[in-house]
Amino acid sequence: MGGSAVVVSPETVRAAVGRVLDPHINVNLDEMGMVSDISIGKQGDVEVSIVFPCLGCPAYTMLKEQVRHQVSRVDGVKSVRVKVDWEGHWDRSQMSERAKLYAQQHGYRI
Repeated sequence: MGGSAVVVSPETVRAAVGRVLDPHINVNLDEMGMVSDISIGKQGDVEVSIVFPCLGCPAYTMLKEQVRHQVSRVDGVKSVRVKVDWEGHWDRSQMSERAKLYAQQHGYRI
């Protein structure tokens, strides 16, 4: 009964994180440039590090929980840790071109 375990890839984890939207700008966290690292252990233990654009983000807890929820739904994931990357620095240049365009179209200065 030694079935093969599902291998979790960074791409599937990134896609799961991509289902979480920044509530202020309605763009997913990956396109916002907020995902600083994804680590996957051999047993399906996943750690996602995110950088917040502002230090006192009111959506801090909500975003961490949404990332945890979405990543936990990926086949093969056994545990999820969402870590805030306090060492990292976020700025608008980390946004995807699509996210920048969306932001400009909705009145944000980029």
